[in-house]
Amino acid sequence: MDKKFKSVVAWFQKHLTWIKLFFIGFILLFVLSQVLKIASDINYQDLKNNLFSQSPLAIIIMLVGGLIAILPMLIYDFTIVKLLPGEFTKEHIFKSGWITNTFTNIGGFGGFLGASLRATFYGKSANHKEIVLAVSKIAIFLLSGLSIYSMMALGSFTLGDYGIVFRRYWPWLLGGSLYFPLVFIFTKIKSKTLFEDLPLSRELRLVFASLLEWGAAMGFFILIGYLLKEPVHLTEVFPIFVIASIVGIVSMVPGGVGTFDIFMIYGLGQIGVSKELAVIWLLFYRIFYYIIPFFIGILFFVHDGGSKINQYLDGLPKILLQKLAHVFLVSFVYFSGFMMIIISTVPNLAFDNPIFVRLYPFTFFFLTQLSNVIFGFLLLGLARGIESKVKKAYLP
Repeated sequence: MDKKFKSVVAWFQKHLTWIKLFFIGFILLFVLSQVLKIASDINYQDLKNNLFSQSPLAIIIMLVGGLIAILPMLIYDFTIVKLLPGEFTKEHIFKSGWITNTFTNIGGFGGFLGASLRATFYGKSANHKEIVLAVSKIAIFLLSGLSIYSMMALGSFTLGDYGIVFRRYWPWLLGGSLYFPLVFIFTKIKSKTLFEDLPLSRELRLVFASLLEWGAAMGFFILIGYLLKEPVHLTEVFPIFVIASIVGIVSMVPGGVGTFDIFMIYGLGQIGVSKELAVIWLLFYRIFYYIIPFFIGILFFVHDGGSKINQYLDGLPKILLQKLAHVFLVSFVYFSGFMMIIISTVPNLAFDNPIFVRLYPFTFFFLTQLSNVIFGFLLLGLARGIESKVKKAYLP
């Protein structure tokens, strides 16, 4: 019996990658079928009206709220560097943490992407093995906050009729609730060996960071619902969000894309939110919590990479770019000046020329707007000079 069990375990270990791929493929097929079903039931005119009816203020609040909601994740990086040799500036940790967390939000890949990026950013004094070990220690606490929220959601089902439509999902919440106690017990058992550099204070800091991370994501999601003026009590969103997050993690799909969204659409529908509003809600959540921070991370990454390349090549790329920018600006200003002189002296000849007609708008927008601003400020300065009876102010 023992031999059979060991052979089964060995077989699973050998084929684990294929089992994972099969499982994820099955999940993706299920998600695709559900997406097609939801898409067939949506009123696209209502979807369009809800999407483009948001005020500029609401969009700005979503943008700022999404960026703020990302910040708690940076606590992980400020903790990771304490487990590694070497000194790092706060600016470097902030940029590196932003890049890593926003990339892994989109990409996932079971921590592989996060470990690789952190090895790049923090590998100056530490080898890859040390970084992977440090990241692995931190990674087991990433879900501790969600686990605590699962306990809270499970406990909230005892409060009268609260969350009554979601009580049948209690096994998901129970499974999520068990994660944190098991991790905490495991780390205490191994506190003298594997986790000796994670004292209780540091563990509590990581748990607090995880609570902030999941709380910020949930709070931002509820904020979007408030801005969309959803016709529901937003406190009812709490158990839906927790259960959907657990489902998204179990699916092993990066960012829970599809699994989280489908469960949220059905869950929101059970408390009275139309599918059109639910889709818009999730679309704004994905854009402002995932996509925009990810593109900011790309800018940080390009800037950081460009600085390293420039440094490696003794500043030649920066000098080249400065020269090209200078040549372009000088050429453009000369070109614009000639075009303005032509239009002022021979307007009929100029506008009869098809090439001039095509090129003129580029100079018009540049010179008319910019020159007006420049001359406006110059006149204000001259007025002040004349008021003070400065002789040089009369010369222009």
